Amino acid sequence: MSTSRLFTLHSTLHGRLTLALFFSFLLVGIFTAILLIGSSRAYQQEVTQIMHRDLANHIVKEYLLFIDGEPQLDQVKHTFHNLMVLGPNFEFYLLDTQGNIVAYSADPSLIQRNKVSLAPLQQFIEYQDRPFESTIYADDPRDVDGKKIFSAAPVFHNQQQQGYLLVILGSQIYDQISDGRWSSRIIQWGLWIFISGLIFSLLATLWLLGLLTRPLTRLTRQVEKVQTLGFTRQPIEQEKILADFARWQTHNPDEIHILGQAFQQALLKLNEQYQTIVSIDELRKELLSHISHDLRSPLASLLGYLETWEINHAHIPASESAEYIAIAKRNAQKISTLIEQLFELAHLDSGNVQVNLERIAIAELVEDVLQKFRIEAQERNIQLTVVPRDGRIKAYGDMEKLDRVFTNLIENALRHTKEGGSITVNLSEQGRLVSVEVLDTGIGIPEEDLPYIFNPHYKAGNSVRENTAHGGLGLAITKKLLDLHHSSITVSSKINQGTKFEFALSCQM
Repeated sequence: MSTSRLFTLHSTLHGRLTLALFFSFLLVGIFTAILLIGSSRAYQQEVTQIMHRDLANHIVKEYLLFIDGEPQLDQVKHTFHNLMVLGPNFEFYLLDTQGNIVAYSADPSLIQRNKVSLAPLQQFIEYQDRPFESTIYADDPRDVDGKKIFSAAPVFHNQQQQGYLLVILGSQIYDQISDGRWSSRIIQWGLWIFISGLIFSLLATLWLLGLLTRPLTRLTRQVEKVQTLGFTRQPIEQEKILADFARWQTHNPDEIHILGQAFQQALLKLNEQYQTIVSIDELRKELLSHISHDLRSPLASLLGYLETWEINHAHIPASESAEYIAIAKRNAQKISTLIEQLFELAHLDSGNVQVNLERIAIAELVEDVLQKFRIEAQERNIQLTVVPRDGRIKAYGDMEKLDRVFTNLIENALRHTKEGGSITVNLSEQGRLVSVEVLDTGIGIPEEDLPYIFNPHYKAGNSVRENTAHGGLGLAITKKLLDLHHSSITVSSKINQGTKFEFALSCQM
């Protein structure tokens, strides 16, 4: 595997899991093979020792090995030779009472010890009539450090112990044959079956791993696609970006689907915020355009009258001079009012506006607002009315902000109502809400302009502004103030018949 390929695997979650599983299976396979071979050999030795536990006793009973404390070497060698012919799996050693080897059946050139420890033999003899707790190993005379399973029995003559018979179970011939059988076809088949099973398990696990990580990989690619393409102002492009996330099911308990849904919701929120920023940017540009236009006229008039007064004030009558100053003052007031409205709208757009809710008698609040316009209304013979004048009708709201709402609506109605008309504020309780209607008998609003009249600086086709400081912001401010009260304002109008603004306030906190 090349270095770049290995780095690619290591850099992804699927690759890291694949490498971890591969090496885990490799280590488990090696460990399992070693464990199986070792346990199989240990089991075989334990069974062999149990099966031949009486072998040494049988030989001692059948053959005379010692006479008067002296080993019968010729007879022992002949006996060992016959037993080796019948059972090449065994090696026979005749020991004295000190553990010294006095006769044996093995090749003399292979003997590495002349004495063996008697402790394992005595332990073996002690367990002669009960089950072994574990396999017992004795010193292997053919190996200085080796151990072998065995069978052992004490040798007695005339009721006096003469020594021990040690039978090594698994002679050199047996070891050679056993080691050679590792190359046998059965062993090879077993090894190949084990390796094949291990490989199949690894591939099956990798396949399952792929099934588990594939959705996460797909989600990663979708997020990378969003990162590459970014957000766009075109609705079609937005749909293409968001369409990839539609496959993540809302109610699916799978963690990947939950994560995909979370990314989708985050993406929708970011897209919404992006569109809001775009809209605000466009609104800012439009606002700057309107501001420059709305300020230009009163500012030019202000400067013009002041310059005229400055040049001619010494040569014109006092009354004419006072008129110049009055006109300049009115234009300055227009500029001041417009700037205040701009600051107010910017403050409402900031999202940091505090609303102080309290229980308010709506009829009394409206009556106070109407008093501001009584003189102007009387001059134009316009009737201002609140129906009913019932102080028991109460709603929750911010008094200062609701005062601003009614002021803007009454001012707008008064500006567009002809002499002899009327402006009426209707109040009615409807369950948990107080319905508010502001009606006038004015010139009305063209139907095509109704959807836009709450936009800042929007001017309807028949709007009246020339004699006021109004900059087209009053209704926009009104809508935002009502939004803070979780209330929506609607408008209906007919040309030359009047206009109705309607909204509702909550009676409960």
